[in-house]
Amino acid sequence: MPPPQLVKAARDVASYLREKARENALFQVVSHLDADGIAAASIISTSLTRLNARFHVRIIQQLSRKSLERIPRRERVFVFTDMGSGQLKLLEESLQEDTVVIDHHPPEEGGGRLIHFNPHLFGLDGGVDVSGAGAAYLVAREIDVKNRDLSPLAIVGALGDRQDKGKQRSLTGLNAEIAREGVEHGILQEVKDLIVFGRETRPIPVALEYTTDPFIPGLSGNHGACLKFLVERVQIPLKAGDRWRTIAELSREEKARLVSELVKYMLGPGNMSADEAQSIIGTVYVLSREREGTPMRDAREYASLLNACGRTGRTGLGLAICMGERKRSLSEAAEAVDEYRVKLADYINWVEGEGMKKRKNLYWFSGVGRIDVRMVGTVASILASSKKYQSKVIVGLAYSNEEDCIKASIRLGKGGENVDLGELVRRVMERMKLETAAGGHELAAGAYIPVGKEEEFLMLLDEELGMGGCGGR
Repeated sequence: MPPPQLVKAARDVASYLREKARENALFQVVSHLDADGIAAASIISTSLTRLNARFHVRIIQQLSRKSLERIPRRERVFVFTDMGSGQLKLLEESLQEDTVVIDHHPPEEGGGRLIHFNPHLFGLDGGVDVSGAGAAYLVAREIDVKNRDLSPLAIVGALGDRQDKGKQRSLTGLNAEIAREGVEHGILQEVKDLIVFGRETRPIPVALEYTTDPFIPGLSGNHGACLKFLVERVQIPLKAGDRWRTIAELSREEKARLVSELVKYMLGPGNMSADEAQSIIGTVYVLSREREGTPMRDAREYASLLNACGRTGRTGLGLAICMGERKRSLSEAAEAVDEYRVKLADYINWVEGEGMKKRKNLYWFSGVGRIDVRMVGTVASILASSKKYQSKVIVGLAYSNEEDCIKASIRLGKGGENVDLGELVRRVMERMKLETAAGGHELAAGAYIPVGKEEEFLMLLDEELGMGGCGGR
């Protein structure tokens, strides 16, 4: 069960939002463009809709002075979801309006004037125990008990943030509690199955091709290789008449054969660890009320869809789907997913082939002019999950036209420990005497640095890692 103090804090925020809705306030919801951020914004927006409240939603890549200047302010109540805790001082300095922050990132000191809800304040780890969407859900269910039907979106957000760190890729902590609520209300199922993209919706070769978590060298992003692998090694019928079959349609025996051959491949030509190979099977979260054969049926695929919408500039589409729009949006969402997956595989293959460079205590790649800034963090995350970079720090760089600077995405590979990347990056920014946005979790962090300062940033980050004893392992 959530700590009583956390529940009380969520209840206080919910009471404040209800009161402002009764006063006919205009809400400005601001959230991050990834799957967790879109899911969090959708949970709060749906709750406000049910209160008959007036609101606007703005999905942004980064919370900064520049991004705040672009948001209308007059006579609004600001609600930040999945962001804000690391920029409390900025928000307090920049906004005179009533402001609520509902976040799961490690908070900085300050922000006493703001209403701040964050599980970290109650001894929980926002990197693993609960996502931004989960924090939003905790508030939403205190707004009205009917909002418990939004629990699947909290699970989608958690999976989008790769918080499935439990046994067989299950959710833990408060995420597990939220999942149990969904199961109890008959709107969520937990099953053991293949964890591949498009399990419900894509032809089997395409599902395998689009799988990037884990990234399977030689198969991910290579349709021809996937088709050859399935025909020559797995030898199961890929079509039913003229129609391509999906993985969800396979019999138990066919699925067992596919799993067996996949694991053999991943341990052999794929050059992956036993843990990585076994991670292809795990806990699948099924949204029971969603129609079979749609991308919202599997919570991970749902998260991938939202991530694709955000990373390809279609944030309104992601919000519409979360809030119930289906007919018009699904074909457009499928296009976004295809575009996103093709780009992602291309980026990863490029980095692996020629883009990755090494310093003493870290690996890094510059995607400036090559990788979309909205996707550089995802590329770094996928690479950090591979055996090759186990326990290593990976830094990805890309140019942000919106902020006119370089975005650095920093990730810690599996097995890494004794380092807090969020704190590490903040120390580097202090040494560089920069006040631009920076922060994150233990395993993932980000920073915006001026163009031309990349070498200094990498040098200082390398030094800090060396002093911390992380990079040399």
